[in-house]
Amino acid sequence: MFKKNKEILITLASAMIITAISTLKTSFAMSPKVNTDYFILDPYKYVDWNSYGQYKAGFHAHTTESDGSNTPKEMIEDHYAKGFDILAITDHNFTTTTWDRTDRPENKTYLTSERLKEINAGIGRNGRGMLAVKYSNEQSIANHLNTFFADYNNKSGDTLEDIITRTEALGGISHIDHPGSYTGGSSDIVKGEALSKDPAVYRKYVDLFKKYKTLVGMEIINEKDVDSLSDRILWDSILSETMDVRNPVWGFSNDDTHSVDITGFSYNMMLMPKNNADNLRNAMKNGTFYAVAKIAKRELGPNFKAEGPTPVIRNIKIDQEENSITIKGSHYNTVQWIADGKIIATGNTIDLNDFEDKFDSYVRAQLIGNGGISFTQPFGVNKYTINNLQASIEETHLSKDLKKSLLTKLNDAEKSMRKDKDDYVDILNGFSKEVKTLVGSNLTEEEVHKIIEAVDEIILNLKPQN
Repeated sequence: MFKKNKEILITLASAMIITAISTLKTSFAMSPKVNTDYFILDPYKYVDWNSYGQYKAGFHAHTTESDGSNTPKEMIEDHYAKGFDILAITDHNFTTTTWDRTDRPENKTYLTSERLKEINAGIGRNGRGMLAVKYSNEQSIANHLNTFFADYNNKSGDTLEDIITRTEALGGISHIDHPGSYTGGSSDIVKGEALSKDPAVYRKYVDLFKKYKTLVGMEIINEKDVDSLSDRILWDSILSETMDVRNPVWGFSNDDTHSVDITGFSYNMMLMPKNNADNLRNAMKNGTFYAVAKIAKRELGPNFKAEGPTPVIRNIKIDQEENSITIKGSHYNTVQWIADGKIIATGNTIDLNDFEDKFDSYVRAQLIGNGGISFTQPFGVNKYTINNLQASIEETHLSKDLKKSLLTKLNDAEKSMRKDKDDYVDILNGFSKEVKTLVGSNLTEEEVHKIIEAVDEIILNLKPQN
């Protein structure tokens, strides 16, 4: 058992299974100050904060291949000079292949092969090279979508879903671009907020994110936060539904630059052991990065001017026993914790038991400093844990031997999860199978149903979704 929650869990379990008065979700969704035992889903779980590098990435840039004012060579060199480690050139309806291509007109110049080798090797940057994101494209026939790692260009008549489907079939991944341009969220601050909270507006995206695992996220900051003025609110609206089924939507911050003069205001810090294509793809897919912006009009104010470094996240620690998340970093003045679009707490640490009536299925954090703002990815909050279930079984009227058999399986599953093994799903399914045999003289159908429902939720919430 988690040390903080034993007594209350036993009381809760008794009400949940023996009396069978309310549904499982109601039983576990408790009132404030009762110390619910949570399982926190951490996108940064496998990040080694001591050894991983933090790599500055831009996933949205335009050149003279579409509507940008600088050639590909100029755009690449500018990002290199500004300290970017990763760059995706995403011209409209044009797939970027290599940075040293020679098949383009003179007004669309690329790097020489020699210069590309220098940039890859980090010449002039102490060996810190810059990685090109392969096969990047802003597919713009429908609502704009950035696609990566897929050699594909949309065609006339394609819908947004058509483009996502085709990208997935080719092994690529994608993220939604500046959705506020299409939801109306880029309008004034009040109207934009209302539209971004409207289910008729955001459920279009909820459906897509639930259906396509390779649709990994959306821009929450675009350019200098013009079209994205309300897109953090839209993000929270989407998360409020996707995190219920543990389908996280990662937040990206991109310059969407069309000129070197407006490059370097919005970017992402990718947390990886080494800067290469495989690690980058995994980081984009699994949310092992945080988004950074020097301009965020809602959070920082419309007249904010960044001074000094942007906030840096140095470490994130999850304490499953204490139901808490702690962030350490630098260059920030405050940490705000967000749930369902509202600030519910401030400070480096949030103890979820202090805010049980303030969140549902996730929390996220944002660090604000003189240099701007940094956004974590969402942390899933799972109210269904093996510990809750253990307490429930203890309170049933089963015989000592039956309880022991069931509790042994739960203990085995818990040990498996603590050791990051993958067989806990099979163990939990075995537990459910045994419970089903107890209908009749040992447990009622309703009691069995509630136990099985709890197990199904545990498996759903703990099994990786991406």
